[in-house]
Amino acid sequence: MQKYRDFPSLPMVPRSTLSQNLLVGITMFSFAMPFYLIVEITLYVICANNRYILPNRMPLEESNSVSSPDFRYDTIICLPFEQNTYIARRGDRADCVVIDPGLEPEKIIGHLERQALTPAAVLNTHGHGDHIGGNAALKQRWPECPVVIGTRDAEKLTDPQKNLSAGFGISLVSPPADATVEDGDVYESAGLKFKVLAIPGHSIGHVVFLHEGGAAAIAFVGDVIFSGSIGRTDFPDGDHRQLVSGIHSKLFTLSDDTILLPGHGPATTVGEEKRSNPYAGL
Repeated sequence: MQKYRDFPSLPMVPRSTLSQNLLVGITMFSFAMPFYLIVEITLYVICANNRYILPNRMPLEESNSVSSPDFRYDTIICLPFEQNTYIARRGDRADCVVIDPGLEPEKIIGHLERQALTPAAVLNTHGHGDHIGGNAALKQRWPECPVVIGTRDAEKLTDPQKNLSAGFGISLVSPPADATVEDGDVYESAGLKFKVLAIPGHSIGHVVFLHEGGAAAIAFVGDVIFSGSIGRTDFPDGDHRQLVSGIHSKLFTLSDDTILLPGHGPATTVGEEKRSNPYAGL
């Protein structure tokens, strides 16, 4: 039988066997590669759960920021979606507001207890599972703390299909809303005032909580806009045109130095997104 001797250091293997092995290897690679790509794309989509593209990342840790002596916010990043939970408070008070408690409530509660803070309200920008995942635990720990959400997203709190958690096999539910807000409302808690801006498109009842009491206004924008990106609109109640229109009419009309604190990724400003966000064009 003809022997394969092209590489003397290799054991002598029949040429037909090498051809067969090569054919098997190519076939396995051809079948495996699509599955590999599917896994990679799926992971990308999951990680980009509420984004068109992945926003610029920030470290997976707690971070503290002070915008003025009268206003302070802490950021807690909750896995698996790298979702930003914010704790807002006045510097001279021990009560606070928790915005969008995510899927690691023990991390949020631990931070509050270490800082000796008591939440006076939980504000949900919208009802998707990664932004309401900590509601139940906070409500259990502090029963008097109200859950507040936009009127048109309130039903998502108690419906795993509508809050999209069922699709990930979680079937997450939150306590129902204690209060709902509409566009133009002003919600007061823990000595802070938040103007409510309704900006649907990513979610039909999505609201932004705007605080204007400090040196620069601060907007907790949820998944409306990110640093260099915007929220997904391919959900059942999403609407791309509505989202972009709301960004232009309600966010881009704010002062350029307004700080935008998104649900994922780093903080940005109105001015920066007006100049450089490629997804926010009409």
